[in-house]
Amino acid sequence: MATDKRTKDPTPPDGNGGDEPIKDAAYVAMHSDPRFIELKRRLYRFIFPMSLAFMAWYLLYVLMSAFGRDIMGVDLVGNVNVALVFGILQFVSTFGIAVLYTRYANRNFDQTAAELREELQNGANAKAEEANR
Repeated sequence: MATDKRTKDPTPPDGNGGDEPIKDAAYVAMHSDPRFIELKRRLYRFIFPMSLAFMAWYLLYVLMSAFGRDIMGVDLVGNVNVALVFGILQFVSTFGIAVLYTRYANRNFDQTAAELREELQNGANAKAEEANR
């Protein structure tokens, strides 16, 4: 029997509910907000080291395939050789990075991003209502 499982994910933006679109100036102002700057810093703190690590791992695989044929051709079990294991580990590491990123994002910036988005959307609506008064 399937049950409806609630998720902790924030609800996607609804496009301001048909109200005034968010002005470019509001986006520019958000970029100078210290919370937004901290959010970008946290994102980059994960992305850059993980990208470098993955690229190094991938380059090792490519270089070993090109220049280390003797090592890559070593049979480990039956017809399974080192090259095949390296190739499979490329997929495993990709999925591993995706799982790590999801956990990191949930812990370090999803809540702040949702708050900033809500503030940006509600701020645009509040300013539009204030202008109409």
